[in-house]
Amino acid sequence: MKLVATKIITGHVEVLTGLHIGAGKDAIEIGGVDSPVVKNPYTGEPYIPGSSLKGKLRCLMEWATNRVRDDGEIWDGSEESDPDRLAQDPVLRIFGTTNKKWNAGPTRLIVRDSALNANWRQGLVERGLPLTEEKFENNINRIQGKAGVGPRKTERVPAGAIFDMTMAYRVFDTGDEGRIDEECFQAFLKVMRLLEHDALGGSGSRGYGRVRFANLQINGEDIQEKFQAIAPEDIIALRRSA
Repeated sequence: MKLVATKIITGHVEVLTGLHIGAGKDAIEIGGVDSPVVKNPYTGEPYIPGSSLKGKLRCLMEWATNRVRDDGEIWDGSEESDPDRLAQDPVLRIFGTTNKKWNAGPTRLIVRDSALNANWRQGLVERGLPLTEEKFENNINRIQGKAGVGPRKTERVPAGAIFDMTMAYRVFDTGDEGRIDEECFQAFLKVMRLLEHDALGGSGSRGYGRVRFANLQINGEDIQEKFQAIAPEDIIALRRSA
């Protein structure tokens, strides 16, 4: 087995509706935000953790390829008894596994943390605008038909924000000159497109977290038009074949 290529995927994650990737909260503050977003501890700026983006993409691929387990746990291929089929599993190749029977090499995908785009951030600073927004939410009393007591305050990255994204995808020759990894990469692009039809972060069913990938390049080559050409029926094809 040998490494034969590395694809550097760069581009922007554009936030189309308020994004909430939550952070833990150690203290309760009167009048404070109930659910803050994750921030860089040194700059105080929101960012997209690589683990959040990678985890969401993996989750979508498991759903799209019928690999979601009955117990809801992460797919690790433990139900696969054929070692050849296990080695070709696209989810495990792309996103990794702790399966002790795995012998098909390291995780192909590396997802970096995505920081705020410098130009977008500077534009907000010059206009005196904050980098996040606070959104109030409440429930409705079913009998009285009015808002409940004590609205909660959720912090979000506002629509229009831009993050700089970098990922690396490694192609290994496992006796096939990298063919299987190249096929998995094409499936991965479809999963990225699928995310645009889903949501990133929390509260996606309530309108949060719609994102778009923009200015996509692989090793400096523009692939945005090719990426946008991936149609819903192509994503369905992924479901059938993988």
